[in-house]
Amino acid sequence: MTIWERVNTALTALSLPLAANVYIPASGQELPDSYLVYFMISDPAELHADNIEKLRSYRVQVSYYSRNGLLTMPDIVGAMTGAGFTRLPGRELPYNPDTRHFGIALDFNYLEDLEEE
Repeated sequence: MTIWERVNTALTALSLPLAANVYIPASGQELPDSYLVYFMISDPAELHADNIEKLRSYRVQVSYYSRNGLLTMPDIVGAMTGAGFTRLPGRELPYNPDTRHFGIALDFNYLEDLEEE
């Protein structure tokens, strides 16, 4: 399973519009009031043995955007940690006056054991 499939599977349970990299609404439609976007930040190898990669770490960012603010966010952390990700630092994103969305970016790490494949 790819890292994008893992993240998508974890976040689908939140029942929000969801996209990898950028959310592009259908032609002529506005962005939803609330939605999620995710992307991979980095994927360094963590362990090699006998010239074979054994472990790889994936750092991903999940961004939540909402016109209603961030007071009542979905349980992104619970969805991701429930799928085997570890929470890393997050940060609030600047308010977007053009789309009227508030945003927060949450980072997560996933350690893949390549010997289990």
